[in-house]
Amino acid sequence: MQTNNPLLEQLKDIQLPDPIGWWPLAFSWWILLFSIVAIIAGAIWYYLDLRRRNIYRRSALKQIDAILLKADSGDTHKISEINAILKRVAVTAYGRSSTAALYDQAWLDFLSATASYIPQPENLLEILKLAYQPEHADSTEPNPIQLSSVQAVEIWQDYAKKWIKGHHQ
Repeated sequence: MQTNNPLLEQLKDIQLPDPIGWWPLAFSWWILLFSIVAIIAGAIWYYLDLRRRNIYRRSALKQIDAILLKADSGDTHKISEINAILKRVAVTAYGRSSTAALYDQAWLDFLSATASYIPQPENLLEILKLAYQPEHADSTEPNPIQLSSVQAVEIWQDYAKKWIKGHHQ
């Protein structure tokens, strides 16, 4: 549309300003970035600290696996070795004064108290006592539990692994 007014023809189109850029960032963006970096750094620090504090657990689990792979030791010897590893873990976590003197039912009560949500298998005390019997006992003596020594080792190592993974301080 043509206008006859010469003044209107001299007008120019509206010029928009340049769009606002991202840089420099507003103060609130700096706070948000700092918060995100702090949260990520804190999570990484927590993860690394947790791994450092649980080295003894990973080491004990590897030792139990190594014991189970040994074919030259008897089943009762495996139970006593796993018990020794459990005792070392308990000494590491709770101190020598509260754990070193424990044995038999007191030892099992301690294990139950420090990981109360992990149910103890039946006949655990009898399984533990198998470790201190001769490997080839006379067949005239009655077996106090109705488990084979292989089953007893499996039950003991399963409970030991669960306790190592889940005991709390």
